[in-house]
Amino acid sequence: MRWFVVLAATAALAFAGCGGDDSSDSSATPTATEAATEAPTEAATEDAASGSASKLAIAADPGGTKKFTETAYEATAGQVEVDFTNDSQLPHAVEIEGNGVEETTETVSGQAAPPLTVDLKPGTYEIYCPVGDHRAAGMEAKLTVK
Repeated sequence: MRWFVVLAATAALAFAGCGGDDSSDSSATPTATEAATEAPTEAATEDAASGSASKLAIAADPGGTKKFTETAYEATAGQVEVDFTNDSQLPHAVEIEGNGVEETTETVSGQAAPPLTVDLKPGTYEIYCPVGDHRAAGMEAKLTVK
């Protein structure tokens, strides 16, 4: 829903522009229809409309292997809400470590963990599952914060 507010505001600005020629210019701002079909390219998106925390969606492999669904994530510096989902029955959690940060979600099986809000500075962080041997088995990823 938050992305819709940002999209609507962007579309309103595009339609409010002054007249001009009707020629097509590939460098022009996309129309509302074109913009609506473009998906975000980062796992975390900032809620510009309300100024609240960015969101970082992380999921464990639903098939039960000791892996996350992605090996690299991106987020915007500042308050980041980590939303971790584990649809498998194998217990998993997410730990974010680096730049003086060491925060861990609750360990869950077959459900989402309660959101975890972390203050992240620009840099690179390690994401891994701290349960048992899961990290050694390859359940880790990189997080780049810009």
